[in-house]
Amino acid sequence: MRLSFAGFVSVAVLAGLFTVSHLNAQGKAQQSEKKNIQGTIQNMSKDTSTITVRTDGTVTRVVVYTAKTKFLFGHSDNNKPGSLSQVKVSNYISCAGTFDPKGQLMATDCVYREAK
Repeated sequence: MRLSFAGFVSVAVLAGLFTVSHLNAQGKAQQSEKKNIQGTIQNMSKDTSTITVRTDGTVTRVVVYTAKTKFLFGHSDNNKPGSLSQVKVSNYISCAGTFDPKGQLMATDCVYREAK
């Protein structure tokens, strides 16, 4: 009886370790998934490398870009290379990336155009 109880405990511990490691890996995968913010550009700050985007009605979100952020002009399925210098307030923009702890999107790529 004692041997079978020890075997049961061993199996339970192994199953628990597997579950915890699986959930941890799953959580990391979800954090690295790209998210998207799209809307009309309300403000741009080159000093802080941010773009304020109005998404719905009066809701605004902050997008942070870096020198590695790729800017494209056009639509997501039909675009050409662009540049940050061509992006203007009132353009429609769609940026993809991951969120930082402050809730700001750290953009890896942005597609902009004149109107929605």
